[in-house]
Amino acid sequence: MSESLPDVVASDRGPGLYVEPGVVIPDDTVLAPHVTIYAGIEIGPGVEIGQGAIVGRPQQRDARSNAPRIPPGLTTHIGPGCMVGSGALIMSGATLLERARAADGAIVAHFAVLEEEAMLGGRSGIAQYVRVGQRARIQNGVIVGPYAQIGPDVLISPRATLVGDPTMGRRAKDGKVPAVTLGRACRIATAAIILPPVTVGEEAMVGAGALVTRDVAPRAVVVGSPARFVRDVRDDELLEAWQ
Repeated sequence: MSESLPDVVASDRGPGLYVEPGVVIPDDTVLAPHVTIYAGIEIGPGVEIGQGAIVGRPQQRDARSNAPRIPPGLTTHIGPGCMVGSGALIMSGATLLERARAADGAIVAHFAVLEEEAMLGGRSGIAQYVRVGQRARIQNGVIVGPYAQIGPDVLISPRATLVGDPTMGRRAKDGKVPAVTLGRACRIATAAIILPPVTVGEEAMVGAGALVTRDVAPRAVVVGSPARFVRDVRDDELLEAWQ
């Protein structure tokens, strides 16, 4: 049986809004219908929260879960100008910095961070302790496992997977797993799979459907399964050349 959530009560602050007692919502927060907000929330100015979103939800673990227990009473921070999409789930202890966006159906887990202007696409999820750098773009249907570190200006294309546990559940209970690190402005193409521990260097590019099991050097282009080096990123392909 999973752990129960705190009680929430109806609020006249928005249509179909339910909040845990003690929640304070700024006057300029735009609330679509049927939002649920839990205690510990900090909402900056100019925030928009979409229909059916859940913000600040505490941990729910089933009886057999090996996930570390998350303490109650965490602060969930939604910074100025952020957008939380319809049906998105922002868990307790998560942080969205200024103008970050979690699109429709996105999941931001406990202690995960979206830095300034980062975007998490629809139906994508970032797990516990993931950090997504400034202006990084994670497109639709991406899965990012625990502890991954994603640098600024990174692009992750739809349905890519940054694997969280290479042992598929056969690691030590509550043990920290190795993680994936993506360097500044690297690009991960559609349906690529990256197995930890792997570092993808700055401005590198991982091809569509590639299986990455080893580190990728800065500016390297890798393709295939397992991924292999094919060439270097040219000067005219660097991010600065497109800005």
